[in-house]
Amino acid sequence: MVKTAYDLGTAYDIGRKELVFCDVKDSVRKVAREFRERSIGSMIVVSKNKHVGIVTDEILFRAIECGVDLLSAKVGDLKLDPIHTIPKDASLTEVEKLFEETGASRLGVVDERGRIVALVKRRNLELLDRFSFVDRALRRAPGD
Repeated sequence: MVKTAYDLGTAYDIGRKELVFCDVKDSVRKVAREFRERSIGSMIVVSKNKHVGIVTDEILFRAIECGVDLLSAKVGDLKLDPIHTIPKDASLTEVEKLFEETGASRLGVVDERGRIVALVKRRNLELLDRFSFVDRALRRAPGD
């Protein structure tokens, strides 16, 4: 049986390596501006050099919907998503399982020393899974 990228890939392979960080004391307005300028949808939030959560575009939308004063609010005032982590050499099946167990939209990929080296988005894994499904179906299709 021919293996697909989904079968062979690791958490690190599909993770975004360009990580963006913000501090709990940063203004929500500043973070929103960086989202727009960098065309990103999440940042890892730190406090005293420790990772404390992830702020996403969806969290910002919820804050707006709940009436949070975005001009004065700090990132630490928001309900952040927790950071669930997975080893960089974990299979995509393991990544999928952790997404299901945690309900997270993103996972931190950690190296042997426990440092976050990439961020995997659930949506990217779902797209890869769909692509691999189509690829397997095409390989099984009768010849032209």
